Amino acid sequence: MVVIVSKAVRTVAITSVILLTLVGSVSANAASSGCLSTPALDAKHLVDSKALDNGVTAQGWQFSPGNDATDNDLSPLGTRVSVATGNLRNISFGILHWSIPETQDLRMLSVTGENAIASLNGDYFDGNGPWNAMLEDSHMTYSPPGTTGVVGMIKRTVNPSKGYRGTGTITIANRKYQVTGVNQLSPGKDSIVVYGQNFVHDVTPKGQVTVVIKSGKIYKVYPKGAAISKRYGTIIQVRGKYAYIFSKLALKKKAAVSLVPAPKFETRMAADSVAPAGSISSATNTLSIDSYNFGPGSAAGATLFDGDYSETTNSGRVTLRVTPDATGKLIVRNVYRQGYFTRVDSGGFIVQANGESATTALRFKAGDVVTVSMGYRSATGANFINAAGRGPRLVQNGKFVWICALHSKDFRPRSAIGWNQDGQVWLMASSRGADAADMGMRQGGSTADQMARWLMSLGATDAVLLDGGGSTTMEIKEPAANWKRFDLPDSAWYRALSNAFSIESNF
Repeated sequence: MVVIVSKAVRTVAITSVILLTLVGSVSANAASSGCLSTPALDAKHLVDSKALDNGVTAQGWQFSPGNDATDNDLSPLGTRVSVATGNLRNISFGILHWSIPETQDLRMLSVTGENAIASLNGDYFDGNGPWNAMLEDSHMTYSPPGTTGVVGMIKRTVNPSKGYRGTGTITIANRKYQVTGVNQLSPGKDSIVVYGQNFVHDVTPKGQVTVVIKSGKIYKVYPKGAAISKRYGTIIQVRGKYAYIFSKLALKKKAAVSLVPAPKFETRMAADSVAPAGSISSATNTLSIDSYNFGPGSAAGATLFDGDYSETTNSGRVTLRVTPDATGKLIVRNVYRQGYFTRVDSGGFIVQANGESATTALRFKAGDVVTVSMGYRSATGANFINAAGRGPRLVQNGKFVWICALHSKDFRPRSAIGWNQDGQVWLMASSRGADAADMGMRQGGSTADQMARWLMSLGATDAVLLDGGGSTTMEIKEPAANWKRFDLPDSAWYRALSNAFSIESNF
């Protein structure tokens, strides 16, 4: 059972999470102060372009070592920018990992991802596991104590007034155009969005080109775009490849909008903060759980271990061993008053309790029938399907929020994820672009702010930073082919990772 509590969760002393709260209130000028310039991902530097399954594409841009890189404010060793992207209309977003706390390189993680198409290294980690929580199939599978930051795919109830990925057509004369969204607050780079009378605000966002339809005809065209009141009619905001066509529409031409009814739910990407909110309960006792499969165990609370944990657990001050009976009921088999090092039984759980939680754990008795909840709280009430840990935000609601003055300007391999309301998701890695045979002590790459600017140029309205340096790795699977390294040659060194993110087939 997943428990979602729509309220703020307590602050945690993890640097990457604290930084998330620091960037929200700064001005755009303050955030950009001290940033390096960011070269365009242009055709001149495009060296790889591949079509993968389910509409996923992979592209690579290479800035060559020497003058080509330095003239573009990049590392003299060179920079390759690797991007895999797809849309949640056609894909899903997944988490790849083996048992906790086991690590494995991205090639092996990707191969065992049944529906994976492209993959990117995930969270920061140490010998105990990831630094932040993991959620899979709508429940939390791993978390240290306290609040941590995650990024992933959510299931969201659609409020038509606040926007959704729409389907339908705009017919002008005898030509039809596919609608990409309805009432969206943050449309993507290539989009045709319809705003109706039920839009949450009076004035729509400004498009590259704006068209007003009234009484079945083109009433007004704004070739440079405009923020328009919905009272004037049906507003069409166009960005990207169709903007020029719409800018040339003649007034009074017949026009009609046909939309498919809004879905009840849609999947979206989201960044949030989450905390464990699980429990183990008998008829007379309830023990709150404040971490899941976290090797060291909670210092002052209770940690729940299940079959995802492959090692022997710590002893804790008190240990509960829980296993299923023949009917599937969960039974407390043993209460170890002095703690106990043990592995998790098949289908069962181990609870390791410390501090005041140990006193509560001692109230359970062998033979108690119990229920176990691996619930969580999220700061915004988001219902995650799959998510794992992230670093600080780079872009939020279309605004650059990374504060360059607070961070290193070193060129390093970097990894990031970007997305927008249209459902487009970008996995991005920057690297040297060549195998330096340096056993992971990599150089080259980019700054974090350059990653943010590149993602914004591709159409991302939100983005977060991931682990980087020697962890940065991207893999792709071409149709009817094996997995291949995409950020560097296959000969490059692989770091074993605690988890990874994947773009996956949803069929």
